[in-house]
Amino acid sequence: MEEEFKVKWHAPEFEHRERNVSWYWISMIVAAAIIAFAVWQKNFLFGLFIVIAEMLVIVWGNRTPRIIPFLLTDKGVRIEPGKLHLFSEMESFSVDEALHDEEWDTVIFHFHGTFKLPLIIKLPKEKREEVRTHVKKTLKETDYEPSFLDSLEKIIGF
Repeated sequence: MEEEFKVKWHAPEFEHRERNVSWYWISMIVAAAIIAFAVWQKNFLFGLFIVIAEMLVIVWGNRTPRIIPFLLTDKGVRIEPGKLHLFSEMESFSVDEALHDEEWDTVIFHFHGTFKLPLIIKLPKEKREEVRTHVKKTLKETDYEPSFLDSLEKIIGF
């Protein structure tokens, strides 16, 4: 039986933050300092890890997000082209009504279990109440509390 969709939207796969040249220089300076510490400690494997990690930070930091279709169904949230996150695996949801962003809010789905990371999806502001209404039928809504890692991510701009 085909599942019935409730709400459909398209959103970027992650929040894109513009980075200037100084962001990349600071990143390389911090990596060089950590590599110097690794050499001083004679931990060359850690130094190699930092070199690889810095290359990934530079490449991923320059990436622009793809636009992905999302589909809210009666069973869960489908991320096209086919990944379905079931409501039965989720504990609650939160909506971060971003004041700094005029176009997007963020909906966070919290899963059962301690070690499962939340599913964080961008949501157009005009779809917020429609999504909230449909999801509240299945999951409880909790207040959005940014974690330490969320705050750190915003500070460093990644």
